[in-house]
Amino acid sequence: MDYQKEFKKTLISQPDCIIGKNGITDEFVNHVNKLLKRYKIIKVKALKSIALKLNISELANKISQLTSSHLIDVRGKIFILSLVKLDKLK
Repeated sequence: MDYQKEFKKTLISQPDCIIGKNGITDEFVNHVNKLLKRYKIIKVKALKSIALKLNISELANKISQLTSSHLIDVRGKIFILSLVKLDKLK
């Protein structure tokens, strides 16, 4: 799998999942894990309601730790997670 190509596709695609006002729940973590196993790289969007309460970078780091994934990028209310560390892309 060419992760560089997948990363570029993910940047321009719609978010794979959205985190809402309930925040990080067990259901959400399980859903993110399933998506990561399926796609390897996913885009997550935080709704405005959660973004006002929490720092997006901290939220993304916490989700990354809970799902044993790597935080690739944070832009505004959107962040990208990957199962593989992608240092060479930058």
